[in-house]
Amino acid sequence: MCGAGAVLRVVLDVNQIVSSLLSTRGLQRQLLDAWRQRAFLLLLAPGQIDEVAEVLARPKIGKKYPIPPEDLEGFLHLLRGDALPPPEAHGPGVCRGPDDDRLLRRAAAGEANYLVTGDGARPAVGRHRGVTILTAREFLALLAA
Repeated sequence: MCGAGAVLRVVLDVNQIVSSLLSTRGLQRQLLDAWRQRAFLLLLAPGQIDEVAEVLARPKIGKKYPIPPEDLEGFLHLLRGDALPPPEAHGPGVCRGPDDDRLLRRAAAGEANYLVTGDGARPAVGRHRGVTILTAREFLALLAA
């Protein structure tokens, strides 16, 4: 845990970032708003930003949630310019899938305090190599406390 005055370092799963753009009132939007207000440092691997772009470019998403291209490019530019890239890391898996393991290892290598995810990938321990895994609701409650 960070000491008093230390800035939290947080990795957001791609599903949290995508959801933040698709709903203006959801918990994920509150996460991104907190980041924009500098409540924490965002750590994102370059591949995560590419995945956000790929998901949001899917025709099915574009049909249901029309995001103007300039808004999407502006958001991706913000992520590329402002999020810190955690280093690549290797090690044993503790999650249900290799992508989740890779993300958790990167979070640990980037000295993240938290990994915020909404999918079922959370390991049963809830904490791994100094990284606490939380849902958006849990993390927002922590920020509010």
